[in-house]
Amino acid sequence: MRRRRIGCAILALQLLVGVALPSACWGADTDELGDPLTLDAVIAYARQRNPEIRAAAARWHAAAARPAQAGALPDPTVDLAYHNESFDRFTLGSSEFAWLLVGASQELPFPGKLGLKQQIASTEAEQVHQESRRTELNVISRVKMAYAEYAHLFELLDLLQRNRDLLQKFARTAEVKYSVGAGIQQDVLRAHVELSLLVDRETTLEQRRQSQTAELNALLNRPPSTPLGMPEHSEEKHLTRSLEDLTSEALEHAPDVNAAKSRISGGESMLTLAHREYLPDFVVRADYLQKASLLPEWEVGVGIKVPLYFATKQRAGVDEAAATLAAAHSERQNAEVSVQARIRDLYARAQAAERLIALYHTTVIPQAHLALESAISAYSVNKVDFLTLLNSFTVTLEYEMRYHEELSNFQKAVAELEALVGEPVEG
Repeated sequence: MRRRRIGCAILALQLLVGVALPSACWGADTDELGDPLTLDAVIAYARQRNPEIRAAAARWHAAAARPAQAGALPDPTVDLAYHNESFDRFTLGSSEFAWLLVGASQELPFPGKLGLKQQIASTEAEQVHQESRRTELNVISRVKMAYAEYAHLFELLDLLQRNRDLLQKFARTAEVKYSVGAGIQQDVLRAHVELSLLVDRETTLEQRRQSQTAELNALLNRPPSTPLGMPEHSEEKHLTRSLEDLTSEALEHAPDVNAAKSRISGGESMLTLAHREYLPDFVVRADYLQKASLLPEWEVGVGIKVPLYFATKQRAGVDEAAATLAAAHSERQNAEVSVQARIRDLYARAQAAERLIALYHTTVIPQAHLALESAISAYSVNKVDFLTLLNSFTVTLEYEMRYHEELSNFQKAVAELEALVGEPVEG
């Protein structure tokens, strides 16, 4: 009766394992991204469809149209006036005091002011350009990280499925030994408990895989439930750039640093313009006066806008521009320090993951497999107990999962590094 209950439990567990996860159908649904799903295809799709990238690019194009406007002259003014001598009739031609006036005037800023305004607008456009570049790099970095996690989950699920098959063989061996009196019931029960734990892990990973699919689809501006193909197999890669090289490159090309440099350049132009506001602007005008009974008259003139209130206007403008420039210098220092600290942190994380990958791949996992094979051979001839075999199996599985986890950690750290540097940092 006891053996019958154990057999029923085994059958129920096998049915559960067989139907719990639809992972055998991975990649069955394909779409325009293709199957297998490559990282290059995902990145190209994100560059075209991601709404953050498109909005940032639109803001940049809008800002790029401002310098030409800032450097243009103010619109001229055209005047048209008629002077009459009576309310009951038009007197133009019959009265010496009736006339028709046509005139035009143009404001002319003091030489150099328009050029400075255009420079300020250009630096502001460059800031928006760097913000657009930062947005694109950050989105692509998030895409790479999401893809790395997506591929990582597939590899873990495949690993668990292969180890589940091996554990089922151990369970059948324990059942056979128990049936002939060479084993104990505890070994059979322990084997199926471990099988249940594997199913629990697979269920959790499957839920994470679905969540990661939704996250990756969101970055691609697609419905969350849209199926994705099978990802590429993760390969071991290595950092090919030194920390000093990456830091120097980032300080030269990082969007945050370049945006801060543009703010300094714009602040310098604003300060120069603020000082030049003490100088007057001009207005040139020309008028034509038509009197039908007399000779036509014309007039030209020049007006000067006097900066009479410089104590409360121009002087305050200089103070404002000087404070803005000082803030820009501080922002650049902060951007450089932040970028250096971030690169050092990410570089350390990538190096640590790289060392652990090499350790697991070349030493730990091969030794664990040798220990497992030895335990399998010894258990088959009753030299070790089932608990020793099960412990070797569990340790090997944990090491293999850690190996894949470090592969994912390395890829994520590299993706964040590339967002700061703006170019590949691995080979």
